[in-house]
Amino acid sequence: MRILHVGSGFRPWRVGGLVAYVEDLMDEQVRRGDEVTYFFAGRQYPFLSGPRLRRWKRRGIAMLEVVNSPLYDHGRQPELELDEPRVERIFQRVLDEVRPDAVHVQELAGLPTSVLDAIHRVGLPSIVTLQDYFPLCSTFKLIDSNGRVCLRREIGADCVATTAADPRAPGLMFDATVTYELFRLPFLSDPPIRRPVQRAARAIGAREAARRNGSPPPGPGAYQRRREVNVERLNRADCVIAMSNRVAEIYSQLGVDSDRLRAVQLTLAHIERLTPRRLTAGGPVTFATLASFESVSKGALLLREAMSMLQDLAEGGHFRLLVLGTVDPAFAADAETLPGVEVRRRYARAQLDTILDEVDVGLLTSVWEEAYGYAGMEFLAKGIPVIANAIGGMVDYTRDGETGWLNRSCSAEELARIMRDVIERPDQVVELNEKLRANRDSIVKPLARHADEMEQLYRETISARAASPRTLQG
Repeated sequence: MRILHVGSGFRPWRVGGLVAYVEDLMDEQVRRGDEVTYFFAGRQYPFLSGPRLRRWKRRGIAMLEVVNSPLYDHGRQPELELDEPRVERIFQRVLDEVRPDAVHVQELAGLPTSVLDAIHRVGLPSIVTLQDYFPLCSTFKLIDSNGRVCLRREIGADCVATTAADPRAPGLMFDATVTYELFRLPFLSDPPIRRPVQRAARAIGAREAARRNGSPPPGPGAYQRRREVNVERLNRADCVIAMSNRVAEIYSQLGVDSDRLRAVQLTLAHIERLTPRRLTAGGPVTFATLASFESVSKGALLLREAMSMLQDLAEGGHFRLLVLGTVDPAFAADAETLPGVEVRRRYARAQLDTILDEVDVGLLTSVWEEAYGYAGMEFLAKGIPVIANAIGGMVDYTRDGETGWLNRSCSAEELARIMRDVIERPDQVVELNEKLRANRDSIVKPLARHADEMEQLYRETISARAASPRTLQG
């Protein structure tokens, strides 16, 4: 089968679960003998014009990278995110050249959503996977300017305020590209040299973003139109995959045809390779978070407040909290001074299996409608029960008495109460660990099984398209 994937970025230039999923799925499809092409928004080089298409090969995948896309400041360019003629022409040439059996759109950051119309115009089967809320929300997370979950349909004015307050630097993509290219040079591998390089890259990125940004900030109408047109375009796709039931509910609530939506559990290749840990009673309970101190939306403030409520138990040595992963500098000092907290910071994916051998209970404290949360599945694959906020996709796999505990109020008070109960009755952790190990096959989906699902879905979509071809008129 010839499969054209459409997305944003590649590893290690870009990190995170979304790009990891795309690459893992493509690698598995190549292993099965499929002809796989990846068309994606890529690097942003300062002082160069664009866009242009760079072709390269990687692990049997034809990589078609749009270099210097005019869409460099994701979410703050609502007009271009709908229509950008130069990128559209490049994509049309790719469609004509590749002639795929199916087009699987994974993400459109850095690309105009008009590519969906291009697919529809030529009558190709189209599958869109939703792993975040970017088509609906310029800041990805459906959080409004007051920090609340935003499920409104009239969003223009608030989007202006929300994007203005978004801490992402406008030159982030340039910064990431300069840093990536320079750190590939062996003589820049020493940490004392890397730090000034990072500072210089940030300054270059800021200057380039300022140079390119010659227009006034977009108004409410542009953001409202972005939302409405994107919903229309999603409603022309043959199949829209939501990575959790909650993602499907939200997109349906905000206008996407529920008949097109299908909730499918995604996975990452490394998750099935994690070795389940057998827990035994005794000793203080070790909690861990893989990202909670990364940002406010990940639950940094909530977790900090809960830990202050458990100070008596922490000072008595009854539990500890391992802070793993990225830590926002704004929370780093606080985290290191909290009793019972050990800040380990970032880790390589290859280290995760060993790192989690220390952990008894995982904490998932996101306060936004997290699309799924692969961190939760990493804990569960290790046999580690989780405490999760009852929001977003985390509810799909966090079940009271089976895989962990739900913080139904998403409050620091309830989180502290659940943690205190676990600390005082650690036998329940052992019981859940036994259930997780016994039911692992029904909880952890191997990548090969997921690839089977996708192949079946492709074939169903191809057959349905052949039986009832639809083209965009006009």
